[in-house]
Amino acid sequence: MDHLLVGRPGWLDWSWALSVLDQEVRLTGEEVRPAGGVLATPCLLADRPLVVTVTAAGSQLAVMPSAPELGELVTRRFHLDLDEAAVSAALDRSTLAGVLEPNGWVRRPAAAALWPYCLVFLCGGDPDAPAVRQMFAELGQPAGHLQIPPDPADLLTAGDDRLISYGVAPHRVANVLGLARAFAATPDRYDEMVLRALPADEAIARVAELPHIGATRARVISSTALGHDDVLPDLARQDGQIRASLGLGWSEVRAGARRAAPYRSILGDTLLELLSD
Repeated sequence: MDHLLVGRPGWLDWSWALSVLDQEVRLTGEEVRPAGGVLATPCLLADRPLVVTVTAAGSQLAVMPSAPELGELVTRRFHLDLDEAAVSAALDRSTLAGVLEPNGWVRRPAAAALWPYCLVFLCGGDPDAPAVRQMFAELGQPAGHLQIPPDPADLLTAGDDRLISYGVAPHRVANVLGLARAFAATPDRYDEMVLRALPADEAIARVAELPHIGATRARVISSTALGHDDVLPDLARQDGQIRASLGLGWSEVRAGARRAAPYRSILGDTLLELLSD
């Protein structure tokens, strides 16, 4: 099968990126094999279901099948178009670069799409939960051996009783249907490209509008799952861990991070990586 090659920047550790994707933003229906360096994602291209496979090929990533739109999707998801010099300069302005990561900065991959990520989150956050897998299987559509997520309209048509029959907890069904109504009523308002282009505070506010998300979770979703580059996640609860690692409190880190705009997400990702060691 023909493939498209896209440049893989030196800062992107492909195995690390797949491990993070698998643990944090994998969707039901996706297949991630970090050890093998393979990502397979179902999607629609011109209303045709297909499986997009991405593998490392030296200093490039091989995207199959070959289509410019799929190359753009991979570029957005893995932030391949980041201006490395601009990011480094922003982190230097923050005065935190030297204490964060001796091996340089990192950037977490985004989810394949915001709608199914939020759907899985409101169903409990486990993409492999039987209830979620059954919902995707019955309301979505197949793409090869994988499964495309259901549309918001599909969930609204299914209704409460059917979602409960899949095993979705009754107390979560109202939030799930509220989410579907929001995406169905104003899809452009929650479009990933639209949200990424907004100033950070506006993007966070829109994500926080969604049912049962809230401001704190909206910051995390905006930085990681959505892929906005200028959102520092709220790490106030890790203040003690931050002090032990950096010798700085969260308030000091947050103050320094203001000078890292418009790349505060990268600073946050690098900080999270340091705290995970």
